[in-house]
Amino acid sequence: MEYLEALYNSPEIAYYEIRDATPGEVDRYVFSTPQTRIICNVPEVVGVKYTTLMREAMSSALKHLPGKENLLKIPEEKFCVFTFLRGGLNFCLRDALFYAYGFNNHGASFMTSQRYMEDGTWHIKENQYRKLKIPDNATLLVGDVIATGITIEEGFTVILDYLRAHRIRLDNLVFFTIGCGHAERVFGQVDRKLRAMNSSYGRTIVVYIEGKFAVAEQQSNLKIKIPGTDLLRTDALVSPEFALSQYEDDAYPIERCTIYDAGSRSFDIPEYMHDVIDYWKQVEKLAERGFTLYDALKERWPETGWESFQDFAEIKGREWRGVEESSLKDLHSAYKNRWSEGFMERAKTSGALLDLCRRRLEVLNG
Repeated sequence: MEYLEALYNSPEIAYYEIRDATPGEVDRYVFSTPQTRIICNVPEVVGVKYTTLMREAMSSALKHLPGKENLLKIPEEKFCVFTFLRGGLNFCLRDALFYAYGFNNHGASFMTSQRYMEDGTWHIKENQYRKLKIPDNATLLVGDVIATGITIEEGFTVILDYLRAHRIRLDNLVFFTIGCGHAERVFGQVDRKLRAMNSSYGRTIVVYIEGKFAVAEQQSNLKIKIPGTDLLRTDALVSPEFALSQYEDDAYPIERCTIYDAGSRSFDIPEYMHDVIDYWKQVEKLAERGFTLYDALKERWPETGWESFQDFAEIKGREWRGVEESSLKDLHSAYKNRWSEGFMERAKTSGALLDLCRRRLEVLNG
């Protein structure tokens, strides 16, 4: 069973390591910041406001990255940010290296990549533009959203071919994502190939933002979903801070996807907002047919076994190690406060969900 081991906690950022009984080649972490909790909970934060929050969060993530002292021994010109256009631009890693470490001489490479589905299988198109310039013995930083993993998988085929053709070795690879476990599948394979190319290869690091989310599948028991796209809070390994944030607003745990579309969120806002608005219109139709707020919350944020604090603490104690009891009490109190007798009674009506949908649509259309 995977669990989070607490490493560092401050108001700026909390860091956790993902551990289990069978450690692999890839070092895995989760971090939580106030900025990324806004990004993952409030989809109407778009454009420059969105990327500004991401830049601040990524600067904090680099500043407190476990093992950063070894990275800082590397000359800054050996660092290269690789960006998959468009979504990867939102991670602002080029700027974050400056704000976290003061770097100003690091490089950047770019590649377009757009996935599409055909006959039930994901493919890549629009990948003709490539501007690759990676120094020998580079430490490569990449940021992108991972759902199926096809973009990264295909992209690293190109990167590895480039490295072989130019006899370039990577020394380290750091990947930041709002994503799911496909990141480890892809980078486990990449790690083995990089080690075969460089006997002194260092670390492959995957850093999840707010949690290791699940990805919607055809069989996912959800009323509304886009398989292979939606990143779900259900069955996810999330940070305690993110879990607590789900009680700040009833809408947060009900959102269809943790990030929706990362590219259009910055660069095609009308298209992006249409996607979010369409989802809440679909929920509104479900409510008109009798679907309740209770149903919606329990479908996407189940709280099985949380009724007593003792049972809750035992469950979360297996999932989160080294987390202070006060944090567990804060989360359990938030759960109990939400599910008061009065809220429970109202939540079991479709009217409560209708009211929430109309509030959301007013905000989103505004």
